[in-house]
Amino acid sequence: HALADALERDLGFDLLERIGKGVALTPRGQRYASDVRKALTVLGDAVTRHAGTGVGGSFSVSCTPGFASLFLCTHIGEFRQMYPDVALRILTPRRLDDVSNAEADAFIAFGVGNWPNRAVELLCEISFTPLCSPTLLNKIGGFSKPADVLRANLLHLGDTEDWARWLALSKVENPDTEGGIFFSDMNLVFSAAIAGQGIAMGDELTSRRALS
Repeated sequence: HALADALERDLGFDLLERIGKGVALTPRGQRYASDVRKALTVLGDAVTRHAGTGVGGSFSVSCTPGFASLFLCTHIGEFRQMYPDVALRILTPRRLDDVSNAEADAFIAFGVGNWPNRAVELLCEISFTPLCSPTLLNKIGGFSKPADVLRANLLHLGDTEDWARWLALSKVENPDTEGGIFFSDMNLVFSAAIAGQGIAMGDELTSRRALS
């Protein structure tokens, strides 16, 4: 149970629940396990296509740091058992939707899937939400409505697209998204958010541990 407890702390939600004298996966744990199995299957299929059955070599995966940390790095052992002769390389792009690295054999990226000349398969659907540190939340007096996020610096990755979309969906009228802080690396966005310098736009799957 120690390993399960550690993984639950990293993920920020319960994987197991007690049922009588035994334990079982929680509904969210079942979805997580399904996503992991699907990710490993996709990688395995890609290895087979690139390397051929029974052939070793190296296989490079380009994956966002958050997904790599929460999913790939905690299940590398399973991949190695399935393909012991394949040397796995994990590359991390700066943009969530970057599928341009010529050194990568496969990509795990965030997006709607419209990447030309790429075979695309959906791994899982996620929701994006504003994220900030407890220190900043207390400093600005909490949030009671979506427009309250504008009382703090908005932290952008590359451009204002994510924040503009979220504010529009939240029906915030005439928001000014141009005055925030812009970064080229998501790790820097999280570092600024953790330091209480502003509010980041992140997905609840991979961002929870960074701000917990």
